[in-house]
Formats: sequence, C-alpha cells, structure tokens
Amino acid sequence: MFEEDIMAGKWLHLTEIDPEEDAAVEATWTCNSRYRLLMEYDLPRGYIAGEMKKYYETCLEKSDSRRREFYFAMRANTDNRFAGVFTIPSVEWTNRAAQFCIGFGEQADLQNWGDEAFRIALRYMFTELNLYLVTIHIPQFFPEMVEMAENAGLQLSARRREAVYYNGRRWAALHFSMLLPEWQALQNGGH
Repeated sequence: MFEEDIMAGKWLHLTEIDPEEDAAVEATWTCNSRYRLLMEYDLPRGYIAGEMKKYYETCLEKSDSRRREFYFAMRANTDNRFAGVFTIPSVEWTNRAAQFCIGFGEQADLQNWGDEAFRIALRYMFTELNLYLVTIHIPQFFPEMVEMAENAGLQLSARRREAVYYNGRRWAALHFSMLLPEWQALQNGGH
C-alpha cells in the first residue's frame, strides 16, 4: 500500500512526529550516547520525556514558521510502530543544500531498515524539496551507519579529526554527501 508513496518504502513510512507519544519513546533512546551523538543532540545526557516533548514542540513550531527544518517519525509498515527519526535540521534554500540525520532506537531496526531509510530520505530531499546537495554527519565509531551511507551512494566528503568524544576516546566526525546528479544517475541504473 505504501510502495508508490514518496514518503514510504516496502518496510517503513514517514509521518509527523507526535510530541506526546513519540517524544516519550525517543527519550529512552537518548540514554544511548551513540544515538544521541548520531542525532547531534546538545545535552551530554539522555533526555527525559518532558524535555524531548518540549524540544519537538519548539522544533515543529520553528518548522511551521520558517520552513527550513523538517522532522519525521519513521514507522514500521506492518504495525505503525515508531522505529526511528529522520530530521532535516537546516535547509539553505538559496544553495539548495541541507544537512540531515537518521537514527533508530533499536539496533535490529537499524539493521533491518537502515538502507530503506536512506533511500526514502534521499528520495524525499531530492524530489519533494528539490535539493541539490545533502549531507549527513556520522561519528566514526558507528560503522553500521557509515556502511549504510555508502550503500546509499553518499560519498565521504570531509573528516573532522577527533571531533567526537565517545567511550573514553576521540573519534573523527565523517561527513558524507550526495549531489542531485549523482542521485539521479543511481535512479537511472548508473554508478
């Protein structure tokens, strides 16, 4: 039922974030520092449900007024379960460029649906938003996300050495990007 929809794939679909229910679930995910660093949240600790709710209420209000930020829940097609988050925290409309984030609360969901999440996110950004350049930052200590970005066709475009502190050591922040012509070539069967 979702396969032809721009905001859905075979296993996942995008919906609006529900600041009540989704924020309470995501707050539990932020207790995992890997998730928190991947999503680039500012607090050096997990969020509590009320903080996450307030965060999304503020973000959604800014999104409605400025149209430079976008926030989506990723839900399983089978049961509509909230499985992850796809955000575009900043669009530079003049340059048709944006940064985006993808995160899953459970490792199994990332492994099962991460590749599809990247496909849906890229399709949305390049077709619906008509962007030319998209970028995602992935900490070096997250090899599963690095692999999924590469599988989606994103290319390593920058490495900020020792920019992320995790688990007692410093890691590089890897910046992956894709241009519209590269995405179009992939859609047409090119490499």
